Amino acid sequence: MNFEELSIKYNEKNIIKFSKRLAKSFALTRSKDLTNLYELAFWLYIYDYKDEILNIYNIINIDIPEKINFNLWTWILAIWGLQAYIYESEGNKPKKDEIVANMKKVYSVPRTKEDTEEGTWKFYTRIAGRQTLESVSYANEIERAIQNKNKSAEGAYRFSGLCKMISYGVTGFYPYLVENRYKLEEKIGEYIKYLRF
Repeated sequence: MNFEELSIKYNEKNIIKFSKRLAKSFALTRSKDLTNLYELAFWLYIYDYKDEILNIYNIINIDIPEKINFNLWTWILAIWGLQAYIYESEGNKPKKDEIVANMKKVYSVPRTKEDTEEGTWKFYTRIAGRQTLESVSYANEIERAIQNKNKSAEGAYRFSGLCKMISYGVTGFYPYLVENRYKLEEKIGEYIKYLRF
């Protein structure tokens, strides 16, 4: 993927910013580069440039290693979740299910020699089971930012919340998000509208 071309192709400032950063430096082994790639992918989604996201997904559609470095894989999984969400919205359930199954495999990779895949997955689902729509969407933090008239913080929380709502919500791993799917989709639409303007 040619990030320099991407920075010229689009006019939106965040797409230009992250494309230029990635044009200067990109390696799958650097957390900073993957963070920039993740931000670029979600800004492309906000502006509805879904074909470009598939190109990004193809870059990071890599084999699952025996040991997971979440300094890298947090960003990879978020982009996988975004692509799964896009496939779901297009009605391509088999492709969506394939990505979600791979996400489950990553979350099931044992952290230590004593762990098992089943035990690791159970631990993950306990954590996922505590996440509510309010916590994932940063509702309280956004409300505080609004009260403090801090537009920068509000935008940052909305962006982070959007990314989590999309990449967590599509998986089915988070019971409260599954139960509140209609509200989740409403909030996703609300956050996109806010961030786009």
